[in-house]
Amino acid sequence: MLLLQILLPIKDEKGDPFPEHYFTDLREELAIKFGGITIYSRSPAKGLWKESGSSLVTDEMIIYEIMMQEVDLPYWQAQKLRLQELLRQDEILMRYHEVTTI
Repeated sequence: MLLLQILLPIKDEKGDPFPEHYFTDLREELAIKFGGITIYSRSPAKGLWKESGSSLVTDEMIIYEIMMQEVDLPYWQAQKLRLQELLRQDEILMRYHEVTTI
């Protein structure tokens, strides 16, 4: 079994929240396509990184997790590009790894 994670910022670069429907539309699309989704949204995760020559940048994000048998890379690459454009991000982090369920 594979677990894919999508880390999504909840605010733009000015600190304004993205419209809620961005997240609900994606949640519903993924839940229907993959038969379920887990969302970590109650206490947003925080990401910190240093951009070249600048101070630390902080993002608050929610995490979407989807379990699947195999990863359709063309689908996820297209999804990543769509989300980067929608959320005006240079990079949306998506990662997957193998998991063993009990």
